[in-house]
Order: sequence, then C-alpha cells, then structure tokens
Amino acid sequence: MSGNSTTLDLHHQDLKEVSQTAQNHLQNQVLSQQQWSTELSQQAVSQQALAHQTLLSSSVSANGKENMIESNNLDNSISKPKPPVGSEEWHRLRRESHKEVERRRRETINEGINEIAKLVPGCEKNKGSILSRAVQYIQQLKENEATNIEKWTLEKLLTDQAINELSHQVEMLKAENEQLRAQLDELSPSKKKARKE
Repeated sequence: MSGNSTTLDLHHQDLKEVSQTAQNHLQNQVLSQQQWSTELSQQAVSQQALAHQTLLSSSVSANGKENMIESNNLDNSISKPKPPVGSEEWHRLRRESHKEVERRRRETINEGINEIAKLVPGCEKNKGSILSRAVQYIQQLKENEATNIEKWTLEKLLTDQAINELSHQVEMLKAENEQLRAQLDELSPSKKKARKE
C-alpha cells in the first residue's frame, strides 16, 4: 500500500509541476511583454534626450538666433515621438514593434515547451511531439490517479469492515471473559469453605 501511495504522490507532484510550468510560462510571457514595452519607452526617451542635447550644443556653437529657432522647432518635434499615422515611418515602426512582440512571444513559448520537455519522460526535441507526449503523460497520470483512488477506496472499505468484525469479536470475548470470571468467583468461595471444614 505504501508503494501505491508513493506512486500516487509522484504522479500528483508531476501534475503540479506541469501545472506550475504552464503558469510560470504565462507569467513570463506577460512579464516579457511588459518589460519590452518599458524598454521601448526608455529607449525612445533616451534617443529623444540625446538628439535634443546634440541639437542644443550645436545651436550654441553656431549662429546664435537662427540656431536657437531651429532648436526650439526641434524641441517641439521631439515632444511628439510618434510619426503621423499612415506615414512610412509609422508603418515601419509598427512592423518593427510587431516583429519584436512576436519574437518575444515565440521565445516565451519555446521556453515553456522546453520546461515541459524536462518534466515529461520520453520527449523528443520536436515541439509538436513534446506537446503530444505531455498530453499523453497527463492523461496517463490522471488515469493512474483514478485507478489508485478506486483501489484505495476499496482497501479502505475492506479495512473498515475487518475493523468492525474484529471490534465485534473483541466485545464478544470481553463478555465471555466476564462470564468466566463470574463463574470462577462463584466457585472460589465454596472451595475456600470446603477447605476450612
């Protein structure tokens, strides 16, 4: 029975690990997308600040008023980091952004699949076979768990029945023991009287 318990515990642990891996995978995907957005924002701000600083330094060193006016115009354009909607630059930035998001998404999926491959025995390197084998393995674990629960339920019923029978026998033996003691006590005083006479 302890061997079955150990097997079921291992299967429960495997199920928990697969579930935890899937949750970690989803959390990592969300975090990587958030980090990517933050990094893009920081890069845009850094590039704007660098461009602004470069233009200011060049405007101070060149012809005073004309460069100051150009610098002010540039300051206004820097405060608008997004190109006009529909322009070539807007489409290019949108494509680059989409490519980066897709790349990170693929990386996250690949990491999750690789983690699953580590947990599931008998996996190949092919992603499709890893997922297929993971499904089979989880189904097998569920079937084993159901079988073990059935087996343990039957064992518990048989054990409870045996305990009830033994308890009944104990009660009967106690009653018989009390009867024999009473009979012995009845015989004992008469023997003592017979010896004294």
